Amino acid sequence: MKKANIIERTFLISWPFAILFSLVAYLITGNFNFIISYLLGFFSVMMMQSFNYRVMKNLYKNNPSKIKTATILIWVAKYIFFAIILYVAHTDQDWNVYFTFVGILTYRIVMFPVALIYANKGEDKDA
Repeated sequence: MKKANIIERTFLISWPFAILFSLVAYLITGNFNFIISYLLGFFSVMMMQSFNYRVMKNLYKNNPSKIKTATILIWVAKYIFFAIILYVAHTDQDWNVYFTFVGILTYRIVMFPVALIYANKGEDKDA
């Protein structure tokens, strides 16, 4: 069985974290629109990170010389997309821009502990 790298582990752990965060936030606030806002940000970041991972994995195997250019283009596209998502959340009265922003940060919030845990174990060569 192939071991998952840190990026794949982060994807796997992000989903339960998002579900748990959504549940706790709903129990505390009682506002379902906050949860929808959070999920908007979460799904956006997961979609962009998945796209980034698939493109980079493919380039690494097939065309390593274009990795630098692709990294810059994806980075720009990713942050323009996040800006649009935050703008939409800010302009719609039903959504909360702060919960959307936390949703966008979720991948990074989960990535740091996952990277620290698995990098210290020495199991992942990508760390």
